[in-house]
Amino acid sequence: MRKPSMLMVCCALTLTLVGCTTSEQADPNEPIEQPTVSDTEKPAETPTDNETAPAEPAPEAEEPAETDKDEQPATEPEPSVEEEPVSEPDDPSQPIELNGQANLELDALVLVNKQIALPSDYQPADLVPANIDFVDSATGERRMLRKEAARAIESLMKDAKATGIDLKGTSAFRTYAYQVQLFNAYVARDGKEQAMKYSAPPGHSEHQTGLAIDVSSASVGYQLTQELEQTTEGKWLADNAHKYGFIVRYQRAYEAETGYMYEPWHLRYIGVDHATNVHKANVPFERYLEQLMD
Repeated sequence: MRKPSMLMVCCALTLTLVGCTTSEQADPNEPIEQPTVSDTEKPAETPTDNETAPAEPAPEAEEPAETDKDEQPATEPEPSVEEEPVSEPDDPSQPIELNGQANLELDALVLVNKQIALPSDYQPADLVPANIDFVDSATGERRMLRKEAARAIESLMKDAKATGIDLKGTSAFRTYAYQVQLFNAYVARDGKEQAMKYSAPPGHSEHQTGLAIDVSSASVGYQLTQELEQTTEGKWLADNAHKYGFIVRYQRAYEAETGYMYEPWHLRYIGVDHATNVHKANVPFERYLEQLMD
């Protein structure tokens, strides 16, 4: 029997090594999985008659969206508002209104009421979604606020939840066109005199500033009702909203001065310093602003 030559052994080993190396190489045509990005929901205006009437129920609430990051370090006892407080106007003598039109130069201190209106085409340029829990009926732009106010309400809601306070937003920004539909619906249902007690005519709504939001709780079925005042959630809001830059805008003691019935659910952002001053002085925003501008 003939023994294999050295040349034959070398050739066999070479072929074996080449085959192993080739089989371990990745196929260049094999597809690589790409990450998918979900689409952002676009704003949609869908008016509902039960949004601001004080005794009408809101639809069943959505399941809360989990937005808080548990991995972050524990917050300090102080409110976790990160935005800088609104500074006082550079010129304290500037007017509050100009021929019945709101002075937009006042920024977060802009005054809007039944005597002072916003332009019909006014819409803040810095509207962003407020990442908080809302009721089902609040959709699209009605979940938006000006950026500084949105960050502040997020901090308020986060700290409220941490102390066992359950709150949800029911309506934030509203366009002039939406307020037309809403106010006309209330007038048709209750008459203009009654509607004026709890709803603003178009152009006169603080919601159009992007600095106001209505909130409620499960304890009152997420209704906009004065009964919120007697709940744990309503009391917490009254005692703590100013720490985040908000005031409970329409107080019971000043209904004649503001022109609106008491609304424990309506929060207006004016910045931490100013909100704290209003809370301590216990005066309506109109009076505070007049004193500030003197």
